[in-house]
Amino acid sequence: MEANRVVESLLGRLPGAARGAYQLHALVGEGLPAGVISRIERALDLSAAESARVFGLSATSRKRYKSTPRKRLDPAASDRIVRVVSAVAEAVEIFGDESKAIAWFKMPSLALGNERPIDLMTSDPGAKLVRDELLRIRYGHWA
Repeated sequence: MEANRVVESLLGRLPGAARGAYQLHALVGEGLPAGVISRIERALDLSAAESARVFGLSATSRKRYKSTPRKRLDPAASDRIVRVVSAVAEAVEIFGDESKAIAWFKMPSLALGNERPIDLMTSDPGAKLVRDELLRIRYGHWA
């Protein structure tokens, strides 16, 4: 399945082949390895400021985590990262191409109040708006 490949490419090889929702849930509780921050920043072409904002980290915490990639992120940061990665994986399935999906996340969307989908991923309600828009795209409801 394409979504599993995207999750693995963004999060890296995780213990127990964490691909399904239950495994990701357990990993969120344990905390993802901090090294995923660098991997996701590269893959999504996020600046340090964007990364810190989207993942709910202070600039200092982000820098500290990046300097210790084996350290575990706290569950809240892990949850925000999994939220973004899951939405990107869904977008890749819909658009059929990782670069198109990432470009969509970084472009303002009229359907999302001219916000960039990545900017809405900072909260559960924002992430729901993004996922709802992805469903509309999947099923041909472009409004």
